[in-house]
Amino acid sequence: MSQSQEAFQPWEAGGPRDVRASGKEPAGAEPARADGRKTFALALDIGGTKIAAGVVAGDGTIAAQARRSMPVPRPASPASPASPASPASPDPDGAGPASARAAGVDAEEVFAVVQDCLDEALAAARMRPDEMTGLGCGCSGPMDWPVGEVSPLNIPAWRGFPLRARLRDAYPGGPVLIHNDAVALAAGEHWMGEGRGVRNMLAVTVSTGVGGGLVLGGRLLHGTSGNAGHIGHMVVEADGPPCPCGGRGCLEALASGPRTVAWAIGEGWVPSGDQPANGRVLAASARAGDGVARRALARAGAAVGAGLASCASLLDLEAAVVAGGFAQSGPIFWDALSASFDRHTGLAFTRRMQIRRSSDPSRIALRGAGAFILAPERYAWEG
Repeated sequence: MSQSQEAFQPWEAGGPRDVRASGKEPAGAEPARADGRKTFALALDIGGTKIAAGVVAGDGTIAAQARRSMPVPRPASPASPASPASPASPDPDGAGPASARAAGVDAEEVFAVVQDCLDEALAAARMRPDEMTGLGCGCSGPMDWPVGEVSPLNIPAWRGFPLRARLRDAYPGGPVLIHNDAVALAAGEHWMGEGRGVRNMLAVTVSTGVGGGLVLGGRLLHGTSGNAGHIGHMVVEADGPPCPCGGRGCLEALASGPRTVAWAIGEGWVPSGDQPANGRVLAASARAGDGVARRALARAGAAVGAGLASCASLLDLEAAVVAGGFAQSGPIFWDALSASFDRHTGLAFTRRMQIRRSSDPSRIALRGAGAFILAPERYAWEG
């Protein structure tokens, strides 16, 4: 997931439909090995702006981790413009097209950074690859699942890149499982996060795009193509604004960071000084009282609330956990989300769904990637 959260001020607890966010390390039963030693998995979280790797233990703790920025050597020059075949996608906060920022980066350079990050995590844990049970990865999409060939919109260098095969060659000896980063989020929240102990839940990330993953009956649900739970392309406004997917009125078109920034600019919002037009600056403007910025965050939050209400009705869920950089925009976003959810849930069973804020949004997807390997009875798959 591409989550830029440091500059946001998360909403503090206090509302009737507020969220839990303990921030504590998980404590739970660890799968036992025959020799009594701990089990570990390599875990990988790949987003448009960062790569995170970790060594995850069977009790959900992260023994060591490493982080790298996505390689961005130089902007595209007039002499070598970005390839029209590489779709431009805005950065997590709506600052500009990724294809321009990533000119000159090739697929092998990105993969080399991935390997460096994984190797650093292993070195920090003082462990060898052959001590790992396997490797789990959450990567932004789209992808060919479960084959593990990835074409992330925000990583133009990777188009049909055989990520699973390359990782299997580099780290042999155990299974390698790759899924969408929002699915890794769902697995992490259910295994060791805010969905722990819940049998039916949705995890949602609101950032560069809007994605989701689904757990039903205590097991990760994949669907036909691995896209079950993809709330971002649920229609929340009939004939609404166009979405990058080609549809109209999708939740992502109304609530993602870049789309919300674009809407605010269209309504006359201008960043103060020489600040960039991105989600962090928009949230700061809203906190400072800018009317357009406040309406923009409220519009995004209301759209998420409406989408969650539809999911509650369709799936009879116990909880929805919300994460992602843009979801940390503050109380205007969250108050609008809660009010919209209340407005769109009339039946008692829908109103019982709890909305929770992720307590560890920067690391929970790593835990989820580890869960693919360490808790396969609930989170793994064949193929």
